[in-house]
Amino acid sequence: MTLTTDTSVIIIGAGPAGLIAARRLEELNISYILLSRESTPGIDKACGGYVPSRSLEEFNLENIPGAYPIKSIRMKFPGLEVKKVGFENPVGVNVSREKLGRMLLSSIPQSTGEIWLDTECNWIEVSKDSCTIQYTKENIRESISCQILIDASGANPASQRTSIVRERPPNDQLGYAVQYQMKCKESLPGTNDFFYGSEFSPRGYAWNFPRDRETVVGTGGLVNKVRESERRAFDYLNHLINDVEPISRELETVGAEIVKKEAALMPLAGIVSPSYGNRILLSGDAACHCSPISGEGIHYSMIGGLKAAQTAARCLKNGDFSNRALSHYEREWTKAFGSDLKWGLWLQKRFLESGSSSIGSTFLSSDKSTRVIAEMLAGVRSVRSTILAAAPGYLLSKIRRK
Repeated sequence: MTLTTDTSVIIIGAGPAGLIAARRLEELNISYILLSRESTPGIDKACGGYVPSRSLEEFNLENIPGAYPIKSIRMKFPGLEVKKVGFENPVGVNVSREKLGRMLLSSIPQSTGEIWLDTECNWIEVSKDSCTIQYTKENIRESISCQILIDASGANPASQRTSIVRERPPNDQLGYAVQYQMKCKESLPGTNDFFYGSEFSPRGYAWNFPRDRETVVGTGGLVNKVRESERRAFDYLNHLINDVEPISRELETVGAEIVKKEAALMPLAGIVSPSYGNRILLSGDAACHCSPISGEGIHYSMIGGLKAAQTAARCLKNGDFSNRALSHYEREWTKAFGSDLKWGLWLQKRFLESGSSSIGSTFLSSDKSTRVIAEMLAGVRSVRSTILAAAPGYLLSKIRRK
């Protein structure tokens, strides 16, 4: 006997992972329902909003309205001067998550599925034959069922409330970020800033990502370090915009004013397993698909959403929803970008401890290594190839063996 469900797949979350998953399910002619608590995808998401060129090309997003091209990366590491690396062509764009969300939403025809905005997921129940989601929409509580669930609902995923797949990563693997959205009277240059070290963040880094006549300036660190710090996160941020050159001078020159304060959790844990179980696939921030070294998650989330949709389709075709069948998903995303997460975590520790760490100042001080690291932060180069190209010789043999 075949159990009847309301739809084949339910997706929770309308971030890049959830929307790309929906788009892929449309292409595969598979029924789905996507639930999002937001009225507009991305409208409430605190995010730097950098999308590398590789993502724009792979997911056909070259014409996002309001996207601001980035042609240089500026970096500051402990004990070293500020360094800037320029590129001949744009390496990516900065865009608000709302505009990215609208673009992705408009690319989904909703012919085989439905997208329910302003819908809160309350509870998830899993049985041998299906998943049931209790939700609230327009103050009415209902439930729907599916054969397989893609949970892309953020760093505190809906499925985590009942620990169906796994528990939340510990506080030494989660980042806490605060940022200001700022309006400017003049355009800022297309340069993304990354400032590492204890002056700018409690065990993390600070950033400045311009979008023409606006910018997002933020800082963040591991949750446990933020809690231990004597300075509040916003104290670091105020120091950055008021006292740190050249950022403070540039913001003053363009008449930048704070229009919104934001805060968010972001996973900085590297590869976290499992990302599947009990008919559920975790994707995006829910699966810790976020770079530990740059905080960039849009690219990895979209690939994760794509792989989740393809695995869901595979399970539906074979009628097999066992954990063994679901494990195909983890193998696929790990193959696609697991190396970046693994080595990003390794490199994060060296960046934050440069000058006293085993990696040594040589890694960050030469012109060659500076460009290589800028390419990595821009999403042009993988993390492992960055380490192999820029690390001191005595480390290379150890790295190649891992």
